[in-house]
Amino acid sequence: MESQQPNSLLLVVIVNYRTADLTVDCLKSLEAEVQNLPGTEVVVVDNASGDNSVEQIQKAIDEQNWQPWVKLIASERNGGYAYGNNLAIRPALESTNPPQYVLLLNPDTIVRSEAIATLVQFMEKHSDIGIAGSRLEDPDGKPQRSAFRFHSILSEFEGGMRLGMVSQLLSKWKVAPEVSDVDCRTDWVAGASMIIRLEVFKDVGLLDEEYFMYYEEVDFCLQAKRKGWSCWYVPESRVVHFVGQSSGVTNTKITPKRRPLYWFESRERYFIKNYGKFYTFLADLMWMIGFIVWKGRNSIEKKPNNDPPYLLTDFWQNSILVKKNSMTTQLQNPETKTELSLWSQLKEDWIAHEKDWTRPGFRAVAVCRFGVWRMKIQPKLLRAPFSILYRAMYRHVRNVYGIEIPYSVNLGRRVIVEHQGCIVIHGNCTIGDDCVIRQGVTIGNRYLDKPLEAPQLGARVNVGAGAKILGKLVIGDDVSIGANSVVLTDIPAGKTAVGIPAKIL
Repeated sequence: MESQQPNSLLLVVIVNYRTADLTVDCLKSLEAEVQNLPGTEVVVVDNASGDNSVEQIQKAIDEQNWQPWVKLIASERNGGYAYGNNLAIRPALESTNPPQYVLLLNPDTIVRSEAIATLVQFMEKHSDIGIAGSRLEDPDGKPQRSAFRFHSILSEFEGGMRLGMVSQLLSKWKVAPEVSDVDCRTDWVAGASMIIRLEVFKDVGLLDEEYFMYYEEVDFCLQAKRKGWSCWYVPESRVVHFVGQSSGVTNTKITPKRRPLYWFESRERYFIKNYGKFYTFLADLMWMIGFIVWKGRNSIEKKPNNDPPYLLTDFWQNSILVKKNSMTTQLQNPETKTELSLWSQLKEDWIAHEKDWTRPGFRAVAVCRFGVWRMKIQPKLLRAPFSILYRAMYRHVRNVYGIEIPYSVNLGRRVIVEHQGCIVIHGNCTIGDDCVIRQGVTIGNRYLDKPLEAPQLGARVNVGAGAKILGKLVIGDDVSIGANSVVLTDIPAGKTAVGIPAKIL
């Protein structure tokens, strides 16, 4: 007679990245918990640490005889927090004996006695609850804020400003409310210790791997709520959390580090995915307004600054207000060419123009870049004031400097416009990277009955003063066109063309 496979109760997932010592300590704290909960398995996923984490953790498993309840998976790449958790969750859910619950546990945690059992018992008593989280605390027992509200426009404003009176007025929208001493319903709980019912995964799916780190548990709890599952905070389940030890980002015990790019990308993805671009625009705007007020108040009162370095600059450069192409799109299609933000493009152009912002050519290029950027603002009503500003600047550059570069031009990077006067570029033109255009140049259509036809210039094309490039033609890379030449035919890459009509030398 075949032995019956024991029912799987709980899968505990720990994702390690270069924190082997912390992971081993976490496993030690779990040993007694697992023994008191038959049907519990722990899976440690090493997210391609690149150090000796795999060897160190496996050695501890062997020496402590943890093989019956601990399994180690070595990932081939570091795909982020959600990716690492899914490596363990996916095969468990697809098995013939899936666990009733999955517990996400950070490696920088120590589980207090009965903490895991308390969560499981809570879930078994309340079958309508899909997610629950522990009370996270410092080693001395001081509670950390572990139950949160969903991010909103008002919460972003409050989070940026942090002014007592404003925070009080917006207390209902504050992301991190005061710590509760009793079980309570909440929007989301920290992923450092979060238990999830099997049925939630069936309704929602796995964690969204497009998040590298941060906001993935917020997004998951939001998707669960939209499917009718509630989320609760259970303070009787107590877990020590060494904040920021596994990520190095949110550690409040040390001098703050510059916030990494993936934090901004995750935040952007969360807002765009769940609320749309217009809402994201308002959330970005409100945070920056609040933060500027906060910085001004701090400067006047000469209070210490505990924010990450360059936070406002980094936030601005990674906001939907500036980014030319959202990271969300890039993550969904890794082959998509990364596009620079408006700020980064202007910086390149400024350097190309010898760091002289007063040069008419730089100003003309900058206005063109701005015109392209404002077209990405949705809806049109919100775009309207930016369009008015663009038209005013475009006409100023045209009338004062004699340079016409419409926003519809496909303008490459680091294009230099030397001097000024009588420079006219057709709106359907393509100008490649690092091209140089001088005074008196016309790049446009040749025939009146074909007004939409326009030249296509490759990279590093050097156009001499007074040159005319007319009609539907292609100028190859690294072409030089002599002063006052009239180009009416294609020019192969690397050639020099001079004369009227231009001939290849």
